[in-house]
Amino acid sequence: MSSFSLGVFRSGACILCLSTALAALSAKADPHSGNALLLADQHAPAGVLFDHMHKAGEIMLGFRYAGSFAGGSMLNGENSVNDQKVIDEGCTPHVCAMKPTDMTMHMYMLDIMYAPADWLTLMVMPMWMSHDMTMKPLKGVMPNGHDDHDGMDHGGHMGAHSHSTEGWGDTVFGPEIRLAEGPGYHLHVSPMLSAPTGRVDYKTAGVFTHYGMQPGSGTWDFVPSITYTGRAARWTWGAQVLGVMRLEEDNRSGYRLGDIFQATAWGSYRFADWISASLRGLYTEQGKIEGHYNAVHNHSSPPDLQFNYGGRFWDIGFGLNTVVTGGALRGLRLSAEWLQPVMDDPNGYQLEREGTLWANATMSF
Repeated sequence: MSSFSLGVFRSGACILCLSTALAALSAKADPHSGNALLLADQHAPAGVLFDHMHKAGEIMLGFRYAGSFAGGSMLNGENSVNDQKVIDEGCTPHVCAMKPTDMTMHMYMLDIMYAPADWLTLMVMPMWMSHDMTMKPLKGVMPNGHDDHDGMDHGGHMGAHSHSTEGWGDTVFGPEIRLAEGPGYHLHVSPMLSAPTGRVDYKTAGVFTHYGMQPGSGTWDFVPSITYTGRAARWTWGAQVLGVMRLEEDNRSGYRLGDIFQATAWGSYRFADWISASLRGLYTEQGKIEGHYNAVHNHSSPPDLQFNYGGRFWDIGFGLNTVVTGGALRGLRLSAEWLQPVMDDPNGYQLEREGTLWANATMSF
């Protein structure tokens, strides 16, 4: 079993162990404590943001983790490509001398929510980001003499290497506003903003790193979404449309990330008050990067070029939600979701995605 597969297996085993502990805690609940109003499926699958609201006066504190993994084949559109294709076209008008073989991105987010009224919930979500990438040289390529950086890694040397970045990401904040609610359904809108608190100027040996390894966007962004949820007996379902719209022409490093459109829908079944399982479909579309770095940067690998970002992506998510329904930890929620790619259609040349793991822990007061 690969280290990647082993990590996913261990994560699933940990969630099952935690779920067993939650069942034991819930079983000790006071039968008169109102447990029937606290259900595992009152929150969406772990990877859905801005999915729920709170009652007036309620506070929620949470921690959210997302790990995205890519590796293996290089893709051009929906097709795998060999090294020669990457050399010839992946860095046009330059010649690619390197390619990525593995990339991971880790996001650690705090969810802080407060509801001043039943129809309004306020939220702020700071985050910490880390990126790791492994590169390898493409055989038969040498510096062409026309660009001091072609054919070299970020330290100015040929050869396989790994590099990483980490730091505060952008901070999302704003309201969730109830539009409609009735027996078995709920509809709300979330006109969020994203403040550019993350860096966009990380360098290695005086050279800008890859665009995709900067922790922030560098621009003020508008992040609106609209979410519908419904329920009947042990079944719940929902759908959400979300966008990310860049509000500035470029950031202080000279470029702007592409806008994002996402649409998702899910269904879940509640086995008991404290546990439910979900199945979700997700479509994501993102534009390529506009502009370019305004200081020295490489053109030696696909992640160095703006047109090798964004695209159209389809995923299926498998999730588990749990909640403590009684006792001292009543209101503690633990959830996890694995998003499995089913189709990639990236812009330009990009690594094939392997999947994304989401894990959440929240407590309401």
